[in-house]
Amino acid sequence: MSEANSFIRPRALWRILGLRAEQTIVHLGCGAGFFLIPAAEIVGPKGKAIGVDLRLDILAEVENRARRHKVDSIVSTLRANVENTPGSSLQEKSADWVLVANILHQSDPTRVLAEAKRIVFQNGTIAVVEWNTSATPFGPPVDHRISSEELKAIAESLGLTLVKEFSPSPYHFGLLFKV
Repeated sequence: MSEANSFIRPRALWRILGLRAEQTIVHLGCGAGFFLIPAAEIVGPKGKAIGVDLRLDILAEVENRARRHKVDSIVSTLRANVENTPGSSLQEKSADWVLVANILHQSDPTRVLAEAKRIVFQNGTIAVVEWNTSATPFGPPVDHRISSEELKAIAESLGLTLVKEFSPSPYHFGLLFKV
């Protein structure tokens, strides 16, 4: 997955991870839709791509991007604080995939992963993409980042099972968990 001097390519990442047509993907802390719009294109008209974020202006940007990419019938947005319990109004066990990407440096990782666990199907997958803890030319301050080892320990304490580690870019680590 990792190429020298490359950043994450979300469409390629989703294909490698195994996202398929007709699935439901929820992105907690979706930002402007960098991962969500490509996911919507993959899941197609019989799938769902749901972006969850706290900021209304960011969710409006997701909706605008979805219209421009002609996936607005697939993409929906939801304003929520994923650190609450529950972190959103999404139903329990309602998603094939839950993505948590580049937000744990500014969030409570235990609460965010607990929300991911709550909404993913029993055999669904939680994908986590986070910044490496080594210095990078951009990204959050190194002392705010969480290591893959710390994240694995939190996931294990929540009853999640690590099924795969991957390297989405030279600046990130990736982990896949099952309930």
